[in-house]
Amino acid sequence: MQLQTLEPPDDIAFFIVEGTHRIATISMNDYGFLLSARMAQTYLGRAEQVLDNKRGFDRVFFTEVSTLKNTAASMGREYAQFETFCANCDRFDRMAIRNWREWLSKCAVRAISRGYRARVSHHLAYKIRLFHSRLSAVLTET
Repeated sequence: MQLQTLEPPDDIAFFIVEGTHRIATISMNDYGFLLSARMAQTYLGRAEQVLDNKRGFDRVFFTEVSTLKNTAASMGREYAQFETFCANCDRFDRMAIRNWREWLSKCAVRAISRGYRARVSHHLAYKIRLFHSRLSAVLTET
């Protein structure tokens, strides 16, 4: 799926506002862990595309854009791993149980994975908020 490029300042402002809304939704985990991870990956892909289209002539600017692109790619990989983990947890939750030992084990694993997902989600949300702040600063520089 090819996304349109953003150039005019109004489009960049729209991207920043839309991104802020997405980051808030991701941070509050409104749609669950799995969908939040997918939303974050979509946002990071769009951010990379916006950075590819951003033009500047300063060496420091190029360095910052390069750093942001690398950060976006790295965070995208982290969110992809998190998405896989969440999908596996959902699959595990749907598994049938045959006896009380399996039920007890399943309850323990659910509790551990729920805590882990919450911690990882919180950590990744913090990272993506910082990324969005830096990205917004770079995009609004003239």
